[in-house]
Amino acid sequence: MSRETHYDVLGAPHTSSATELKRAYRRALRTSHPDVGGSAESFRRVQSAWAVLSDTARRAEYDRLHLPQASASPKTETRRERASSRRPASEPAPSATATPTFATVHGHPGGSSRARYLDISREWMLSPRPPTPPAKPPRLRHERDRFLHMWGVVCLQLLLPFALVVMVLWIVAASTGNLPSFAEGALFPALRQVAVGIFGVAFLCGGVVATMRLVTSRARAEVRRSRSRNRSIYAERRSEYRASLRVFADDLSRRPSNADVFLRSPYSPDSVTVAPADARVEFARAVAQEQIAVALKRLSAEFTVWHDVRVGNDGAYASHLVVGPQGLFLVEPLSERSRLDPSRLGALTDAIGVTGLTGILFVDPDPAAVNAPPAKLGDRPVFTWRVGTARLAPMLEGGIPGAERGQSWEVGQLAERVSRRVAFA
Repeated sequence: MSRETHYDVLGAPHTSSATELKRAYRRALRTSHPDVGGSAESFRRVQSAWAVLSDTARRAEYDRLHLPQASASPKTETRRERASSRRPASEPAPSATATPTFATVHGHPGGSSRARYLDISREWMLSPRPPTPPAKPPRLRHERDRFLHMWGVVCLQLLLPFALVVMVLWIVAASTGNLPSFAEGALFPALRQVAVGIFGVAFLCGGVVATMRLVTSRARAEVRRSRSRNRSIYAERRSEYRASLRVFADDLSRRPSNADVFLRSPYSPDSVTVAPADARVEFARAVAQEQIAVALKRLSAEFTVWHDVRVGNDGAYASHLVVGPQGLFLVEPLSERSRLDPSRLGALTDAIGVTGLTGILFVDPDPAAVNAPPAKLGDRPVFTWRVGTARLAPMLEGGIPGAERGQSWEVGQLAERVSRRVAFA
């Protein structure tokens, strides 16, 4: 029984031109789509067949492997091409066991990191600048100032009612005719003593009330918490500043006196060694992304990959986005795990317009961990794995445990949505 070819799936002969193949592909879509009575499997086979036959190079390779009589036809080959295609008798014929398929790839892996490496290194080589010390936190109002203000307010509040009471008694005494008995040289000393007594009582009571209010004040507790928080933040920034000063001194000791050698070949091993620490971090990130991109090349035509992209107005960054039968995956170097907080993931999914990621794969670019088996990381709500570069593509092809596979039309819609939302960094 002969094996069904991609031409059979599309319903076109192998001698069809590109225009005829495109017409056959459209006819096959109209009959195989699940919405018009077709099956998901037939729709997937039509998509796979068109992915191979629509590309000239991949179609020629497919014809060479599966249709040797067609590839040797004199109508499509010149004499030189037929002569070059002859093989010695000792050379084994190519096997026709599998169709070579490739993922659709967009972007330049590590491009933005390499650009930042150049910017940082050139600025450092031309005019190195020491790190800037952190600014001191703003001064908050001291509790003592609040206490003195509150004491004065309470004193005034108590002094006015006492003075009002004395004034009323004086008016009553004057109206009843008892005031002259105080007027024989003792009126003003008595009033002075009363005023001093009233002020003393108001002063003491104001101090007690102000102290009680200050002890139980929420504002005082908030001021103390804010001051403690500011002190801890400032101490942390000072510690980071001292560490950056040590790094700056170390970078300065390795900085070459002649920057022309570095500027002529900034990516040579010697130049990378003398680059500043921030630039070396960017270079390591670029190399890791390039290694991951090489590993993702092994994916089949069911996958679509975007390298080094930003999504949305806020510019949520992603090293690699992969859309496959199981959904949307974020692939990052292992060094990015500490920087991938929930807020960044939320901004990324909101910008794309999906409820969440199917999984996050942290790839270890260490040569010693190339064949490291997948290890599940359980600190995030989505499927999070750590894997070596050689195991990355087989893991995506074989399927993430616990994740469901979607229909091919759902995968196509998701890939189209991502392609509309991403911008290359």
